[in-house]
Amino acid sequence: MAMIESTVILDGSISATSRAKRRIFPAESSIILVGCRGAGKRTLGFIAAKHLGRRLVTEDHFFEQSTGCSRATFLQKYGRETFNQQMAIVLSRMLNQNQTNCVIECGTGTLTHDTEELLRGYTETNPVIYIHRDKEDLYKLLKLPVADAERLLITDQKHREFSNLEYFNLFDSSGEVQARTADDFSLRSASTSSARLVEVKQDFKIFLDHIFGHGLTRSWVANPFSIKAIPPEHRTFTFVLCLRLSTLINMTVDMAALEASGEAFELVIDTWPNNVLDLIATQVALIRRKLDLPIIYTVEENPREERKRSAEEKDVMDLEFLLHGLRLGVEYLSLDLERNPELVSRVLAVRGRTKIIGNYIVRGFGAPQWTDDVYVERYLLAQRLGCQIVRIARFSAVDRSDGLRRNFLERIKTFPDPKPCIIAYDFSVFGVVTPYQSYFMNPVGHDALEKSAREQMVGVGTTRGTMRGLFRKGSLQPLNFYTLGSNVYYSASPSMHRAAYEHYMMPHTFNARRCTSLEEIDRIRRDPNFGGALLTAPFKVVIMPRVDHLSTHAVAIGAVNTLLPLRGDTDSILDHANARNKAGAASRFYGDNTDWSSIVTCLRRAISPRNSVQPSRTTALVVGAGGMARAAIYALIKLGCRMVFIHNRTMAKAEEVAAHFNAYAMDQRLLGRQNEEPICRVIESAIDSWPDGYQQPTMVVSCIPASGTDDNPPVDFRMPSQWLKSPTGGVVIELAYEPLITPLVVQVRRIREEGDSSWVIVDGLEVVGEMAIEAFELMTGRQAPRRLMRQVCNETWEKTSAPFQPQR
Repeated sequence: MAMIESTVILDGSISATSRAKRRIFPAESSIILVGCRGAGKRTLGFIAAKHLGRRLVTEDHFFEQSTGCSRATFLQKYGRETFNQQMAIVLSRMLNQNQTNCVIECGTGTLTHDTEELLRGYTETNPVIYIHRDKEDLYKLLKLPVADAERLLITDQKHREFSNLEYFNLFDSSGEVQARTADDFSLRSASTSSARLVEVKQDFKIFLDHIFGHGLTRSWVANPFSIKAIPPEHRTFTFVLCLRLSTLINMTVDMAALEASGEAFELVIDTWPNNVLDLIATQVALIRRKLDLPIIYTVEENPREERKRSAEEKDVMDLEFLLHGLRLGVEYLSLDLERNPELVSRVLAVRGRTKIIGNYIVRGFGAPQWTDDVYVERYLLAQRLGCQIVRIARFSAVDRSDGLRRNFLERIKTFPDPKPCIIAYDFSVFGVVTPYQSYFMNPVGHDALEKSAREQMVGVGTTRGTMRGLFRKGSLQPLNFYTLGSNVYYSASPSMHRAAYEHYMMPHTFNARRCTSLEEIDRIRRDPNFGGALLTAPFKVVIMPRVDHLSTHAVAIGAVNTLLPLRGDTDSILDHANARNKAGAASRFYGDNTDWSSIVTCLRRAISPRNSVQPSRTTALVVGAGGMARAAIYALIKLGCRMVFIHNRTMAKAEEVAAHFNAYAMDQRLLGRQNEEPICRVIESAIDSWPDGYQQPTMVVSCIPASGTDDNPPVDFRMPSQWLKSPTGGVVIELAYEPLITPLVVQVRRIREEGDSSWVIVDGLEVVGEMAIEAFELMTGRQAPRRLMRQVCNETWEKTSAPFQPQR
């Protein structure tokens, strides 16, 4: 096992360190990426530069600029020794000249003492991220003989010594063409290809946001009611799925099958195989990719079924593991405050943005009762050390008094703010005594996995089983949810939401109800058991004056598609968010619009790299001018498109929508082409040519209801072929899904099959699936079982609608 630190830890008092020494980097500090060739530094550099709005600096380009020739030519010309000296000079100059607002890709293919010391110095001021990937993927990519590849990987490990962060670049299969059957092509029209590296982009953006502390802010601005905007320690009825490294490395169940099983994932390091640091990095990457949960990182001091370690060896090894977790940017790190004080101080000194959970576990018979002052003393110690959360577990064989534990929690509540969140529970030889003891972050297991013999805390409780118990005893109440509109008989939402309720054992209902007036909606939402509603035409715009609080997105779009009751006792958003899944009279309501974010998700997943959005060039077309068209335009603006064309049957309505978003763009100082032109323009007639001076659209969103509304016949629209001449193709989103095979879908299929260009089609069923997922999370405050909801969406459509679809 390669050691990052080999210093022997000495006994001493625990000390807190200043903020400046905790790896909290200035917002403008440049990011430095290091790692061997083939690790993916250049690709991740592009992702980081675009996400953070920075300039990408590559060592290859800078070397050529500085010396007038490539690195290969310089090496051939002057030899290895001179080349190494020049590399150190160029690297020093590159770093010194680009210390702020850059992403710097360092080749570091040749590691010398000078380059190592130079980079080690920058770890004091800048994020230096070691990028690495699975060795099998690297073998395939570089096509090296095994012996050469092994030497490369051994050298690559040295990057850990002069970096302060680490990112495991997990293989991403997005963008690869998936095999599809003939039936798939005849009925479904969803993307036959997609953007490359969709998952890597998302993973790395989240990692970067964590480093600079942007993640929570971005989520809060995007939607303060979203589950990512409120950390699990500030929400009620939250759970932590606890699994051990020893279980994960031998697990035969696909980790994706564990989705939506808690609000956080606790990874317990309890085994030490030879390549343990790489194994940990891989598991952290898999948890983020497949479960999308914040990680609590725990290093167990005395794991069962492992060899006994001396106190000195234990401290050295466990310090390395703890620092490794911080390097990986985990959201939480669990730190036992009974450990060696020097170890505790070392970890606290470099915590970065990771939240520290101060652990205090009282084991053995005769543990003090909750009335003992030792628990308050430990809580206050954790507070002095700067822990954000304190977790106290007390062994209780027979002397269990939950009233005493609750009294202890109430006592902590009386302490002045700000103070750490408190978790306290009793445990026995079978794990946690009762499934739900704390207000938040209760440890749970999973039905699909057998309890490990090494497990000491987690009992037999699971999230879904505990949720069922909370409803049964009245802590939470069954609610009624709806899709409301004039034409909702074909809605796919009810089946998806019901499946998600069943997943969590939540006794809610979800129904599609036809409404023809605002008065009907008012009657529904005043019911004490009203949980929320999805709004469809014709209510998205006209409901707005009747909604008490509107999200920034709803205001910007001028339409609402999600209606939530506000049942909090105060005006705090946190209070309202924690009142979800609870019945009662509601006099105030919150209106949001999530149509736009679902469209953004589908566009990002489908658009190819050559059609990536460039504000100065990319054009888009939106057909329609209703609520969904408004959401589509907003989505395109959010993606960076600054040239959006609108076509609608009623010219006046199209001009009204264009004026709305041009006013919004001016207010937000979003500039169109040449900083003068409006962002939105209207195309009057379908016989018009595509406007001169503008590229053909590479993003097309059709927002015309295929089945009509208010008993009106559907609009018989055919996309003018002269508007689909993009030489690089693009993405067409058809928001109608009943019928799924619309004239536009047939038309674009034909263009694609004729080979004129590469168009990706996203059908309405794919978009409605994303809408249902986001709506479920807003309405219930729980992570959606995404795979399950998408599966049910497809199955429901295949049973009820597929037999009646036009084939071509």
